[in-house]
Amino acid sequence: MEDILRAATVAAAVHAGQTRRGLDEPYINHPLRVAHHAARAGLGHDAVIAALLHDVVEDSTRTWDDLRAEGFTPRALELARLLTKWWESGDEPADADKATYYARILADNDALALKLLDRTDNLQDTARIVAARREFAERYLRKTRREFPPLREACRNPYVRRVFDERLALLEKTIEKKR
Repeated sequence: MEDILRAATVAAAVHAGQTRRGLDEPYINHPLRVAHHAARAGLGHDAVIAALLHDVVEDSTRTWDDLRAEGFTPRALELARLLTKWWESGDEPADADKATYYARILADNDALALKLLDRTDNLQDTARIVAARREFAERYLRKTRREFPPLREACRNPYVRRVFDERLALLEKTIEKKR
């Protein structure tokens, strides 16, 4: 439990002052919700830590060496690394980079579950901003429909599949209702 609290503390410090895109809420709520889902899905200790840390290197000047120095397990850091994009935020990656990214995730059951849970939370937040950012929400839905079916089909965790399906349906319904 100490490691989980330390990971939450590191994530909270890194994300201090950040808010979710389009929402007036602290960014830290996102990794906290992903970690909560990871625990509810029955994923292990390292996966919960990775859920908390999954955006740290992507969204800050912290490095993997910094996180190693914090004493997190190699497995927790490997899971967080698998979820971390290496291309510039906002850029569309090259097809080869995207294929490599998803192939690495598909090769690890915990990373697969965490990626789907991360997307689950993003889908939920995107549904909350449809009225204000409809074009973004429609693009996000199209991208999810295009890129995530292989991940969803490969995932054997029933909780993860269920919450992903529920949040995807929520975004679809919210977009349709706002037409």
